[in-house]
Amino acid sequence: MELTVVNKLSPQNRTDSNEAFVRKHLEAKLGKIEQRWGKPVAVRVTTEEQPVGFAVTVALLGDQEIVARAFSQKLPKAVDAAVDKLTRQFEINNEMREGRERQRRYTAGKAPVEF
Repeated sequence: MELTVVNKLSPQNRTDSNEAFVRKHLEAKLGKIEQRWGKPVAVRVTTEEQPVGFAVTVALLGDQEIVARAFSQKLPKAVDAAVDKLTRQFEINNEMREGRERQRRYTAGKAPVEF
């Protein structure tokens, strides 16, 4: 997995423990998407400090970009919310793609019936 984390945090919130937590947490959560997808994924995460909390943007890069954004008072909650949104979007996109492939296989193998 290619994971890029961009932190736009104030110096008091830019600690090694925060950065390590975000990276470790993202690798664990996004590893599930990579496993389900079956090929390496590229992910870009941006954490921003807002006047009233944190904003996290997670983008799954590829043929189709999937982007999720979440806001929260605490950084770990914002990361969790953004990854959960991204996972839901990925599942919906994956189900639609599988449905189209299944439909294509079914109609291609079906012989016309003559009366």
